[in-house]
Amino acid sequence: MKAKLPIIISVPHGGEIIAPEMSNRTLLSRSDIFSDGDPLTREIYDFRNEVAYYFETTIARATVDLNRSPDDLPPLNRDGVVKSHTVTGKGIYINNHIPKRETVRLLLKKYYKPYHEGLAIKSKKPLLCGIDCHTMLDRAPTTSQLSGRKRPFICLSNRGDRHGNRATGRRLTCPPEMLRSLGRFLQEQFPEEADDITLNDPFLGGYIVRHHSKDLPWIQIELNRNSYLSSEWYDPENLEVCHKRIAELRTRLFEAIRNFVGFNCHHSLLGKQVA
Repeated sequence: MKAKLPIIISVPHGGEIIAPEMSNRTLLSRSDIFSDGDPLTREIYDFRNEVAYYFETTIARATVDLNRSPDDLPPLNRDGVVKSHTVTGKGIYINNHIPKRETVRLLLKKYYKPYHEGLAIKSKKPLLCGIDCHTMLDRAPTTSQLSGRKRPFICLSNRGDRHGNRATGRRLTCPPEMLRSLGRFLQEQFPEEADDITLNDPFLGGYIVRHHSKDLPWIQIELNRNSYLSSEWYDPENLEVCHKRIAELRTRLFEAIRNFVGFNCHHSLLGKQVA
């Protein structure tokens, strides 16, 4: 039997199902759900048969965002763990009726806590690292302070600076050399985009990598959605994407990750403490 890579893969934003508890309260269309989450990440990062542990959810990010702190709630933050608006600013609920406290507690208990409890347990295993897998809009949305800014092909994050080194006031989620090595292997697999693979820009890394890197190194990866949702591969009217392109991206991403794991295990980074 082929040995599995000693890593965790987390895909927290690939779900497209509104939680049943909220299904009669939302204004969201299929297109809204598609664009608010990380569409097709459960296919792009589907390495479940090749890695030690794989986590995903079918629940839409608009219902419960697994990459937020459990106390990050509306109305203080409309893009928190339970949201009031989508990433593009559309209201989620009929008459703007944000879920009541008891409903929020139910959503967290049923969908949020099991995911994080699983990650916490597996992050204590003798593994190389965890990788939290996302996609990003080609340009920053209007709700962002960097509205309209073009984003890179891939962004890797460890809460450091643009070289992966420690920045003042922030704890790294993985060693700098680990982050940089994944960047190099991605450049090898995507030579046409080698100059457009960045570290900690525009994203530093979200709650999952921050929280679970206390026990295991964690890296966040963001793939530009233009790599599969541009007009060459995507029919926006029917929300249909070229499956051949998805398969190509998955193959190249996995090859980069496989080479990254082999390199870092060989160089004895397994179990190394996060700086």
